[in-house]
Amino acid sequence: MNSHFWRTGAAVAALMVFGAGHAAAETVLKLNNWLPPTHTQLTGIIKPWMAEVEKATEGRVKVELTDASLGAPPRQYDLAVDGIADVTVGVLGYTPGRFKLAGAAELPFVGETAEELSVALWRTHEKFFAAANEYKDVELLGIYANATGHVMTTAKAGPVTSLENYAGKKFRVGGGLVQEINTALGGVNVAAPANEVYEILSQGVADGTLLPYEAVPSFNLSGVIKHATSVPGGFYSSAWFFVMNKDKFDSLPEADRKAIKEVSGEALARLAGQAQDKTEKDARAGMEKAGVTFANADDNFVQGLREKLSTIEAKWVEEAGKLGVDGKAALEYMREQVKAVSQK
Repeated sequence: MNSHFWRTGAAVAALMVFGAGHAAAETVLKLNNWLPPTHTQLTGIIKPWMAEVEKATEGRVKVELTDASLGAPPRQYDLAVDGIADVTVGVLGYTPGRFKLAGAAELPFVGETAEELSVALWRTHEKFFAAANEYKDVELLGIYANATGHVMTTAKAGPVTSLENYAGKKFRVGGGLVQEINTALGGVNVAAPANEVYEILSQGVADGTLLPYEAVPSFNLSGVIKHATSVPGGFYSSAWFFVMNKDKFDSLPEADRKAIKEVSGEALARLAGQAQDKTEKDARAGMEKAGVTFANADDNFVQGLREKLSTIEAKWVEEAGKLGVDGKAALEYMREQVKAVSQK
């Protein structure tokens, strides 16, 4: 009899374990991963958010990464629109002209740290941008920004300390607003994927690159970057999106939709900002050990930058107006929020 009860109990326990595992996996969201395994976006933002979703939904919803990318980086938004992936993360600037309003975080002299820019961008989105409905084809879970970019150059190019020695230099730049900034300052754009930056710098195809410090360890640039110039108040940034297929989101129970929203939005912006700022700090420390020289743009350089780049801000304000957004008011609010986050 004892043997019978043991076997029966074991069978029931097995069914319970199976049932619990099955229930926990009833809703599995596929997040398309196109990033290297050690990239901060993956290790410091995406994976922690995945864990937060599972925790917030008490295990009812799990997020899993794809084994391989289902599309190139510029295709991430459309992968979510079409339901090829449930959740995608990408750079808004990879599709120039498609998403205009988040560019507020990319403008010069808006903010320096990723946390300031990211939290302020989300708050500004909610107050000013959401009504424009730029993300109508998906469920927007979050938008956030990188820390400010810097002017980083090779030993041969030398440090950049003025508009005069910026002009004419060739810089590898990513997509979006940074291309306009570089040309407005007299720089020459060199278009290349981020994983080719080392090669084009080491071969002299470009004199430098415009990126945050964290790009140096991420793309193994420590052997070619020798000088870095920072712009007080922020040079430029890049905005990222976190989106989900709309039908998939709507199919979730209300409690799970609410739980996912609670760990997204501003919570995600803060998570993303803090993770990137830590990486930025660690990267600078590593660059210092490698002998990179650092400088801050002086007052004359900053004044020249403001004059040269003023038209870029004016252009953004104009574009925002076409979408029914008071661009001047939005930028004023965003700068206030940057200040509020930095003081806190």
